[in-house]
Amino acid sequence: MEDTVIDDIDLDLIAALQTAPRASFDVLARVLDSSARTVARRYARLVDAGAMRVICEIEWSLMAEGLPATVWIGTEPGRAPEVAQALAARADTPFVSLASGAADVFCMLHGATRADTTRALTTELPAVPGIRTLRTEWILRRLTSTAAWRLPRLTSGQIAALTGQNAGPAAAHPRDTPLSGLERDTVAVLRNDARTPFSTLARTLGITESRARRTVAALLESGLLRPRVEVDPRDIGYAVEAVLSIGCRPGAVKRLTASLADHPATRFLALTAAASVFTYGGVFRDEEHLADFLTGGFEGSEEVTSLECSLQLEVLKRYWTARP
Repeated sequence: MEDTVIDDIDLDLIAALQTAPRASFDVLARVLDSSARTVARRYARLVDAGAMRVICEIEWSLMAEGLPATVWIGTEPGRAPEVAQALAARADTPFVSLASGAADVFCMLHGATRADTTRALTTELPAVPGIRTLRTEWILRRLTSTAAWRLPRLTSGQIAALTGQNAGPAAAHPRDTPLSGLERDTVAVLRNDARTPFSTLARTLGITESRARRTVAALLESGLLRPRVEVDPRDIGYAVEAVLSIGCRPGAVKRLTASLADHPATRFLALTAAASVFTYGGVFRDEEHLADFLTGGFEGSEEVTSLECSLQLEVLKRYWTARP
């Protein structure tokens, strides 16, 4: 984002879209006590400036085989930016950042097949110039997703009004049956613009608008697609982004899962096959906010047996898309 100031009106719009990403401008205007023209103009301004996108987060099983791995990378002195750029250029990295603390570079890696992921971790990444060490933690289960994170700006009444605009509650466990050809084509259109009108989708796919509506509703309700607002946390008042490895005793996993998933700072939480039970991604307004979290700022923190924190200094790639 360049030369674009995000004000309170923009923040309210972003918060509303986080709750109902596909709501019409008329509905958004009514909830935000504005006009549809103003809301549409604000939306277009944010999108055109690259400050915000409304995308569809796709269930991992549709993106690649198996589950992704998080990779903590130590680099030769001064070569972290070079390594991060090389990783961001790969087709199998959904997320890449320059970091401090546990690693110089942090990334997620998800190959098209399990064999591709294994080969990347054991052969290809170690051969990247500048990399000295790799620590891999396989993700076993995603416990929450970025699509669930919300800016705390709306009233309960506004949230209730917008929640009714969603296609329906996502399934707890997305279906495992293959997509039809029409569903695959629909996913391809909505992936980069979740707000594509049904009329446009119908014309693009050569189907009726009513069929487009039914297809989208089925994908959303199945949990295979999760519309979400993609925005840099720093642009909306969260200056500190961190990835944590959190360990606890086995009996505390369920309690901590519920506590961390519901915490307002949480953007991502996963169960990992490592000494650290959780990989946690969170956003914080400043260092004091992060310090409060690390020193017992969540329910069940007394159950934590280990905690390793890595600050994200610069994010080069988010959700498969390289950032400018």
